[in-house]
Amino acid sequence: MTTDESISVEGSVLTVRGLLRAASVGALTEALSRIARGGGVVVDLSACDGMETAAAAAVFDAIRRARNTTSVEVRGASSELLQVWEMFGLRAKALESVGRPRSLRTHFEGVGADVLTAWDVVAGLLSFSRQSLEAMGRTLRYPASLRLSLALYYMEQAGVKAVPIIGVLCWLLGTVLGYQSGYQLKTFGAEIFMPDLVGYMVTWEIGPLLAAILVAGRSSSAFAAEIGTMKVRQEVDALEVMGFDVFQFLVIPKLIALILVMPVLVLIADFFGLLGGLLIGGWYLDMPASVYMSRLHLVMLPLDFYWGMLKGLVFALIIATVGCFTGTRVRGGASEVGEATTTAVVTAVFLVIVADALISLVYVRIRPGVIM
Repeated sequence: MTTDESISVEGSVLTVRGLLRAASVGALTEALSRIARGGGVVVDLSACDGMETAAAAAVFDAIRRARNTTSVEVRGASSELLQVWEMFGLRAKALESVGRPRSLRTHFEGVGADVLTAWDVVAGLLSFSRQSLEAMGRTLRYPASLRLSLALYYMEQAGVKAVPIIGVLCWLLGTVLGYQSGYQLKTFGAEIFMPDLVGYMVTWEIGPLLAAILVAGRSSSAFAAEIGTMKVRQEVDALEVMGFDVFQFLVIPKLIALILVMPVLVLIADFFGLLGGLLIGGWYLDMPASVYMSRLHLVMLPLDFYWGMLKGLVFALIIATVGCFTGTRVRGGASEVGEATTTAVVTAVFLVIVADALISLVYVRIRPGVIM
């Protein structure tokens, strides 16, 4: 029995031929509901050349409703259509869970699912980091494989263009730290120690950490959006089919760019932070610049600056790896790219702060004291 030019029914088998348009969905839904009353249904899409988006959504909904009463088997569906239906299924589950009261069991099931998801992300990030380091090793052995022009482009985007915002914010933060510490110390007549506090806070923590957070907000999100968009457009798959090493082609230029610029950005952050303290020393505490500089020279060690730059190297590895890894996990459409950029920034900032805490604990143990 023929119900439409592209739809035919023979017993419990519903066959779709050619291109299924939205105008034919009504006939397909009616035929599917009719034969579902008699038992199992087989939907044969072997001869289907494709479906309009509205038709694919309607067919997915019809099959989902039919499965509530009987078994439905889908044959011959293309991989593209199955991917589209997979996205529809995820969205349908999300909508079903909205507003539905959650039982205690459902709550614990959700916690378990979140733990498994987090574990999958951690395992994937570790595997991605290992592959990135292996690709870095190949690049060091064969420097000609590095896309130098692209690395210079990312150095400009992540480094040069980040200097103004890092300089301004660190200068402002240096003035705030200088003012607040000077205000407290002035009460006890110990304002001479204000440069010590500002120097330690800026070079040990504020400079490296603020530079890393700003770079994570600018670059980690940009890396995730770039690679995520390429995943959506299947450009990454095309590179793999053509035999390109995706890590050396997409990840290594970003990684090398951040490794080279982050220590410099940390040094710039330190300079502007200390400059802000100098401004407050002269304006609020009437401290000559020579006194401020002599105090810094007395209590600060070159190791303080070098250690902050070493932090910058670690932060660069974290930011670049997290941004690229999050981009490679994008599946679906444009909304997934937006979620990936948000996830990249949050994850990178979290890991940067954890790494900063661990490195600071080590530095306090190994830093030599200053003889006053």
